[in-house]
Amino acid sequence: MLSKLFGGKGADSSEFQKLVERWDSFLSKIQTRFHEVIQQSEEPLNGVIENLQYDNVIIHNIKNGLHDQAVTQLSGKTDEGWEKMKLEMSKLGVSWDLITQQHKKADEMKYQLAEEFQKFEVRIYADAARKILDNVKKHIDMNKLHSCTQCAAELPIRIYSFMAVNIKCESCGSVNTYQPDDRIRALEYYVLNHLAEEHAFPAKLKAKTDKNAQKEYYQLYYGYLIDNIPDKKEYYERDMNERINNPMFSVGF
Repeated sequence: MLSKLFGGKGADSSEFQKLVERWDSFLSKIQTRFHEVIQQSEEPLNGVIENLQYDNVIIHNIKNGLHDQAVTQLSGKTDEGWEKMKLEMSKLGVSWDLITQQHKKADEMKYQLAEEFQKFEVRIYADAARKILDNVKKHIDMNKLHSCTQCAAELPIRIYSFMAVNIKCESCGSVNTYQPDDRIRALEYYVLNHLAEEHAFPAKLKAKTDKNAQKEYYQLYYGYLIDNIPDKKEYYERDMNERINNPMFSVGF
């Protein structure tokens, strides 16, 4: 009892070193399995992306399944393995400081794997976004004429609009409502959000250890959206300022 409270087996103990070697080997196997899951998904995912049309729903479903395999399940196995290892170390009389050091290895590995998966997720969503954008560009007629419903005069329509707009006809003065193509509207959710995330992602990673980088992330993310969706500039500026100034939004970093 006293050995557990006031010291116990030291780091030089051969029994303890054998347990550490087993623990390190176990963690290495978890990491190897994580990378196997990701690598084995690459080719099938590329095929899925190549066959996308105008949404990424299937990518979302695949990503959730991969996250369960590569992060949730492996984190669970790591925790189960640690409980067994902690019990063996306790029976050996290893000091709590040394036990805590070994537990920290598991926490650091799980954090690393979660971050690696996050990078993978950002990349596949961005690749899917570029494919969807390419599809939309191929099927939207940029030369299509839009005529006034009253006098048939040509209206100055911006094809890549993301909101319904009222346009006054210069010829007769009547007001026409232009509804953007649904495929263009969908670009905001299925394409531009993900490309904005890819653009700002390095700042998000930096923000995990540098709180000042959170502002940089939001400025990059919303700046990208404002540049590409000028129709909603005021909306995105409000959202950006709210997230920069409200401490609640720092929780996600």
